[in-house]
Formats: sequence, C-alpha cells, structure tokens
Amino acid sequence: MRRWGKVAISAGAVVVALGTYGTLDVYDVVPGVLTLAHAPQPAVPQPGRTVAGPKVNPPQPVALVVPSPPTAPIPTAVALAQRIDAARKNPGMPSKVSMVFRDASTGTVLYNRADTTPVTPASVTKLLTAWAISHALPLDGTFTTKVVSGATGSVILVAGGDTCLNPKAGDPLAVCGRAGVGDLAARVAAGLKKQGRNTVRLGYDASYDPGPATAPGWGADLLTAGYTTRIAMLGLSTQHAETGPAVASPDASTTDALAAALAAKGIKVTVGGQVKAPVGAQTLASVQSAPIIDQLGYALQESDNSMIESLARQAAYRSGVTANTEAAVTGWLRKELVTAGLDVSGLKLADVCGLSDGTTLTTRLLSDLVSRASTGKDPKFADALTRLAVGGWNGTLAQRFGTTASAPAAGWVRAKTGSLPGVASLAGSVLDVDGRLIDFAIIANGNQPQGPLGARAAIDAVVAAVRGCGCH
Repeated sequence: MRRWGKVAISAGAVVVALGTYGTLDVYDVVPGVLTLAHAPQPAVPQPGRTVAGPKVNPPQPVALVVPSPPTAPIPTAVALAQRIDAARKNPGMPSKVSMVFRDASTGTVLYNRADTTPVTPASVTKLLTAWAISHALPLDGTFTTKVVSGATGSVILVAGGDTCLNPKAGDPLAVCGRAGVGDLAARVAAGLKKQGRNTVRLGYDASYDPGPATAPGWGADLLTAGYTTRIAMLGLSTQHAETGPAVASPDASTTDALAAALAAKGIKVTVGGQVKAPVGAQTLASVQSAPIIDQLGYALQESDNSMIESLARQAAYRSGVTANTEAAVTGWLRKELVTAGLDVSGLKLADVCGLSDGTTLTTRLLSDLVSRASTGKDPKFADALTRLAVGGWNGTLAQRFGTTASAPAAGWVRAKTGSLPGVASLAGSVLDVDGRLIDFAIIANGNQPQGPLGARAAIDAVVAAVRGCGCH
C-alpha cells in the first residue's frame, strides 16, 4: 500500500499509567503526544475511477496543548445512537454490520448492534494476537541475530526472530531495519582478515522456533500478489510484501544478503544451505532488533501478516507450546483468551492474522480487549495500542478519513483496520469533541454496494459521527 504520510512512534514516546489520566495518556490526548489537528486529507477513490489526491504538503503532527479533562461528559446512549444510526445509512455500508461503542474510561457500553453475532473479522484479528503477544514476550526485549563459527572454518548465520533486518547498515531510527546485515558483515569480515583469510563458506541455521512457512489457508495467489510474505524467524526489511511477490525463502535471501555484504568487504563467499550451528559455537558478530514492543506496533500499524504470525509463534513457544503447527498457535491464542476470562463465543481461528478464510469472532470480544487497555486494567496491551495507525496519517489508515463525511475525525482516531473480499472492519478509539475517549469495534460483512473503498469510507463516516458527538 502506498503511504502519503508517515510518522515514527518510538517505544519511549508514551508513558503508560493506570487510571483515568493514564487512559488519556495511553490514547495520545495529553501534552507531548502526537495527534493531527486539521490535517489535509487525500481523496478517497471510488470504485471504477481514479481520483487524484490534493496537492498539499503532508500533514504535520501537532501536540495537544491541554490534556483531555477527566470530567469530560459521557455521551448519552440515546443521542449517540441517533448519530450512529444516521451515519450507518451511508450508501456504501455493507449489508451485515456488527458494532459496539463504549466509554473508554469506564468501559460502559453506549451502543451495540449485533455485537455478539460471529462475523468474519479480517485483520482486526491481529488485535487478539497482539494482546496475547504483549503478555508472553518481554516487550522491552530484543531479538538477536548472530553469525557464529561453523565446522572447518565456515561461518553460520543464526536466526533469532528478527524478520526486519536491514540488508545494509542498521538504521537506529527505524523499527523495521534497526539491525543491519551490513553491520554483521563488517564485523565478520574484519575478524576473517585478522586471521589472514579472504574466503569463507556461509550457511544458515533456521532451527529457532521452526514451523510452516504459511498458514493452511494461504493460497499461492496471496503470496504472489503481495498480501503476505512467508513466515520465518529471519528476514529482510526490504522484503515485507506490499505489492510484489513474496520471496521463496526469507532465510535464504537474508543469507544471500549477508554474502553480498561480505563480498563488498573483500571476502569471497561460497553460499551453502541450511545447517545446524555447533553447540557452544563462538559468536563472531551479533546485532539487536528494535524492542519487541516496537516490532509488534509495526506489525499492527502496517498490518503485516507474516510478521504477526512470526511474533505469535515465538510467543506461543515461550509459553510452552512445542508443536510447530498453525493449529498449535491458534490453540494457544484461544486458550490464553479463555484463561483471561474473556468470552470467546463464536470464535474460530484459521490463523492468527486474519488472512485465512474461516476465522470468525464477535465485535464484543474485540471491544472487551480494547476496553481492558483503555480502562487501565491492562497496561501491557495499552502500550501496544499506542502504536496503532492514526486516521489520515500513517500505516494502513494513511489514506483513510479523507471524504467529506469522515474528514472531521482525521487525526483523532487510532485503530486497526481489516479488509478481505466482502469484509471491512475497524477497531480502536476516537476522541469526541467534548474530549471523551470512545472505544469502538465495527465489522461489516456481505454485499458492498460501493465496493471495498466505499465500505471503508462508510465505516469511517460512522466513526466521524461519533467524533463530532456532543451527545449529552
């Protein structure tokens, strides 16, 4: 997906605290945290024609000067329902709609429609997965990628869970691309030259947390079209599929990148295949990824299917799951939700990213999870939600909230998107004009009278109606 605006969100940008003020802080409505006031928006193309975006400079993030007052009035259910029901009549709205809105501070449900009916969610499934990951992995930890000594003078690239390696030098300001293959090569080459060597054989060890490269429901067409790349524990930042075919082997392509980087340092490399690093092998070089919380945030913001699957596999493994199958990972996720006391009625998981056919859930479950974060009961998940895309600004929401009906909410919405044939979904939070934060989950299935773009625009218009609500 082409982005027209992008902003980096670092792990240290938000301090997560408990209670009402902490809730506001978590959702970017206190000083020092970025929002977008009056940002110019791109046009939203309608099916059957191409619409050029406005010729304007990219929007600049603006920090809110005053925190949202804890005493901001709660919308009344009747008044809010009138606005939502009117917006729901948008001609682009699909035929089957499930939604729930609730006050973020108290968790009180203000509006619900078919919120206990199982529906196909698409990528908002990633919110469930991110919740479980946030409780299973050390969010301030990193993934280590290293090169170790192999047999008879060879060297081995060892996977450690980072699928965002920069093929060149690492970029300290990037999330995907923080650690660099070029940095590994520079250190390995320097060590070899100290030994008087200018040739080496290179293999790779992908034994860390192995599993299938795809979920059962991923057809070859999804890989070819760029909806996802293959699941791995080693990969390059430049190969996260967006519009082109997925690489056949992220492990092998990363090894090739290391070989090229070594060659650029004057080392002649013979590339071998997959091997197992010897126990206790000497580490020749290592690099660290961005913090796991930031990688999780990137996967949510960009809706990266293989990346969220990779993180979930590692989380399941650290939780004691040893079977290397997709069913083991989906089973782990379901068990975690049940153990946490969440109502999983209607939940079926074909994968943990929402790409495969067969996944169903309820908007009530999504809303329950988001509410745990916004009410201060789940600071770990709240930290992950601060990294969701901002409407009209970045990630998968960069080109959303651009119509006349939805533009008033641009910059005031932080949410996870979802899109499949016959499915449009959005779940997150919006700040209303009175300064009250409202959580929401919307999933629309079925016939899309104005196509997928019209369905998304219709959902955005509903959220914008809530944004404009002074409903009390």
